Amino acid sequence: MRVLFMPGPAIGHAFPLVPLGWAFRAAGHEVVFVTAGDALAVARAGLPVLDAVPGRTTSDMQAQFIRDVPRLFEPIGADPIGEMEERKPYIVSAWDPFVDAHVALGEWVQPDLVVYDPIFAVGPVVAARLKVPAVAHSLGLARFTPDLLRELPGAVAMRRHGVTLPEGIPTVDIAPPSLVEGGPAETSMRYVPYNGGGVLPDWLRSPVDRPRIAVTFGTLGGPDRFAAGIERVLAAASGLDAEFVLAIGESAVPAVLPPNVRTTGWVPLNQLLRGCAAAIHHGGDGTTLTCAALGVRQLVLPGSPDELVTGELLRARGLAHVLGSVDELDAAAIGRLLTDAELGRVTGEVRAEIAALPSPAEVVPRLAAAA
Repeated sequence: MRVLFMPGPAIGHAFPLVPLGWAFRAAGHEVVFVTAGDALAVARAGLPVLDAVPGRTTSDMQAQFIRDVPRLFEPIGADPIGEMEERKPYIVSAWDPFVDAHVALGEWVQPDLVVYDPIFAVGPVVAARLKVPAVAHSLGLARFTPDLLRELPGAVAMRRHGVTLPEGIPTVDIAPPSLVEGGPAETSMRYVPYNGGGVLPDWLRSPVDRPRIAVTFGTLGGPDRFAAGIERVLAAASGLDAEFVLAIGESAVPAVLPPNVRTTGWVPLNQLLRGCAAAIHHGGDGTTLTCAALGVRQLVLPGSPDELVTGELLRARGLAHVLGSVDELDAAAIGRLLTDAELGRVTGEVRAEIAALPSPAEVVPRLAAAA
């Protein structure tokens, strides 16, 4: 069987699909990815990839979204989950300029099954045109249902290609049932962190005699987006008996660092977090779920609308300390992160919940049978 994976053209949309791609291939199926931008990095996972939009970068595409659909980037008010629900069809339609090129390559692949990113409408279009099954693969905690493609504006691509949304598209959730927005979907699958490969630095193997805290603020937005957060962490670090690891771009590294702060270039996040007691981050889906799967305490400083939604879901579950502004990021907040007994209990509980879910290898036979 040939399985086509169609993530949105961004690394944070593509990497969560890699473990299921590996599982299909290990079960003897052919796997092909069609994507673009920095999502082409899935090629380094040993998976064949077709570039649907050569020459375009993810940052370039994001800039186009900001220009064409500015309402998606307007500040979120007091109800992040409710306001994001209203924006979801517009989020789907914002990707529309890139749909047709993906559809053309998807049809060329001639798959027997399409696994797609529900934020990107291209998967159901290809499945409908080829009359093959489709499966939505979630990316994080927020729920994007296939039904977003039934009505405009989410249905732009479906209308243009003269197809209707196939009935009964199932969703595979990679967020644990207790955390996902709106409750679990048809299939819950264990989140297996994939953050790319790399040669691990020697210091990562060294024993630590105090808590190690990872600091990361994602791959999009440039250094200005998180400069204030880094500044606050550095100001707090000297007053804490902990080791801080800044996993940020080299251009964002300050010239002078406290003695208990180190920086690192590209290190797979899951490998860095295995030795960490806690993480300070922006609330991105991959970072959030990797921390949850590894039992790492989380202090979240959300910025974008989708990160604010993740922050609310984490807060409701008790799985993170969520800050309302960068001014709250200080030594006291980091100290509470390391000592909060209830946070430790919930972190362990969610880690066990994730570990008990079916692995990608166990989910593949169900999906293959449906195809």
